[in-house]
Amino acid sequence: MKRIIGAAVIAVAAFGGAGAFDDNTVRDDSGAIVESGGLGAFAIQIGDCFNIPADTDIVMSLEAVPCGQPHDAEAFFSFDLADTAWPGDDTVGEDAWFGCYEPFGAYVGTVWDDSALDYWMLQPTMESWQELDDREVTCALTSFDGSKLTGSMKASRR
Repeated sequence: MKRIIGAAVIAVAAFGGAGAFDDNTVRDDSGAIVESGGLGAFAIQIGDCFNIPADTDIVMSLEAVPCGQPHDAEAFFSFDLADTAWPGDDTVGEDAWFGCYEPFGAYVGTVWDDSALDYWMLQPTMESWQELDDREVTCALTSFDGSKLTGSMKASRR
């Protein structure tokens, strides 16, 4: 599971099943999504655009859409947290936030502090950390005001 915390974080379920690893989108040869479909939280690729499920802080799958369609978020970076014993929700959230900060500027073309965009993080839960050895954080752009995005935000300088 990945959970939404703090400024915006999503956590991914440890239950391995129920589509957490599935990619039911149609992609072109470059890997871009050309037809919407369900996308497991562990199957998100950099550049994927998707909608965030409402009223939940635990996510196993998302609705992925072509970036040219209105969407909530766009994945821009992923990394693994240190392979240690579970450090706690606060530490994971803080490490995820700081781990996405600099890559945000590199992807968008302007630093987060000066941007009209914000970001969310898909991060491990204690359950996924312990049961799946999940250390992956996926960073995803979103609008600062919660409005839908249209088009890729890569190099948008927004």
